[in-house]
Amino acid sequence: MVTSIPENKTAADPSHLLRWQLQTFGLLWAAYAAYYLCRMNFAVAQPLILKEFPDWSAARVGLIPSVYATCYAIGQFINGQLGEKFGARKMMTGAMAIALLSNLAFAFTSSYPVMLLLWGLNGYAQSAGWSLVVKTLTNWTTAKRRGLFIGLISTCYQVGNVVSWLLAGWLCDAFMDWRPAFWIPALIMIPITTLFAIALRNSPEDAGFPAVRDDLGDLPSSKKGDASGTDSGLATAMDVLRMTLSNRILWILAVGYFCMNSVRYAFMNWAVTYMADFHGRSIKGSAFTAVALPLIGAIGAVSAGWFSDRLFGRRRAPVCAISLFLLAGVCIGFIMVPRGEWVVATAMLGLAGFLIYGPDMLMSGAATADVHPRATAAATGFTMCMGATGSILSGAGVGWLKDVTPGMVEDLRTIVPSWAADSMSEWTLIFAILAALSVVSALLMVSIWNSRPKTA
Repeated sequence: MVTSIPENKTAADPSHLLRWQLQTFGLLWAAYAAYYLCRMNFAVAQPLILKEFPDWSAARVGLIPSVYATCYAIGQFINGQLGEKFGARKMMTGAMAIALLSNLAFAFTSSYPVMLLLWGLNGYAQSAGWSLVVKTLTNWTTAKRRGLFIGLISTCYQVGNVVSWLLAGWLCDAFMDWRPAFWIPALIMIPITTLFAIALRNSPEDAGFPAVRDDLGDLPSSKKGDASGTDSGLATAMDVLRMTLSNRILWILAVGYFCMNSVRYAFMNWAVTYMADFHGRSIKGSAFTAVALPLIGAIGAVSAGWFSDRLFGRRRAPVCAISLFLLAGVCIGFIMVPRGEWVVATAMLGLAGFLIYGPDMLMSGAATADVHPRATAAATGFTMCMGATGSILSGAGVGWLKDVTPGMVEDLRTIVPSWAADSMSEWTLIFAILAALSVVSALLMVSIWNSRPKTA
């Protein structure tokens, strides 16, 4: 049931505020989880699309999520700035409508150019999501527990990822076709979009309560509402852009997120294909085993938020650096997994998810809010833009590596020791590059090890 707006703004019951905070959390969680139903379905459908169109190479099909990532990157930067003015209620409602319509249309086309166009449109629409979720949640909470709360809200996209893969895998198996994996999630998204539009409020002020945030420093009270994204008096668009692009720590976070997100999306886009091709699992079986990645990742995200708040004094970089160094080791470990050992591979995917989603949540949520509290949506959008640019490599880039690696492996097997030659496959170079990207991202986090919220 939707809570009504209190009539007496000055005498709002604290329990009434708590109900609104829980309602806002639930709406943001459900909306962004629904985004993933219409995003991660492509990864499951990808093997069947390759089967239906045998003359399409892996690189060509991989270009579809790369176009998505390109439009997502552009949209993150633009929509992050616009989010400061319009807020989540308007922007996310419109974006969810576009996302579900593009999925619906994608299900009924066999044209490669139209697929590129529709999935690019979906990418742009979905970019009006996470930065606005972080912005809105920040408006409704204090800085003291920011890491934990953003860790909790980030479980929405891990659970959304799990449900999307399970649903799409079941649909592909039941219908023996990839198309229901797009039109059915689109229909599911309709009631969620409607409820979101009706019930969400961008800030406590919009719901008749005093401001909740405590990290705006000496910003005049008349402008604190502006910082919540409900008014436009805080700064012009150019002011927000200047504040964003002149922040050194934000640039380091963004470049680190570029590398980290390349790794995350490589796993997200290709885990199902890896389990199907390399370990001989069915599409349904591959989808069911690949969910270990986001499922265990949800635990990693909440743990990382708690650790950064409690053990590291609200410093996000140490947790990111440690996780990313360990992730590099896991990527190297994948090279050693023998073909057909899908149980071992599933356990490795779970471990990778635990180490991926903690840094992902911190670098694209808690840390950006810490660094840029007065323009959280813009800062998050900028970081997400850089991350989405990195994810472009995970589509066509991984597909291209998968196409060319077999010939390279045959050549290398003649010059490397036998124990190394036995473990080499078409996935060897891919995992080696993912390990290197993890190390680069970890080193960047080491460089801002002591960065913490301004109020800490």
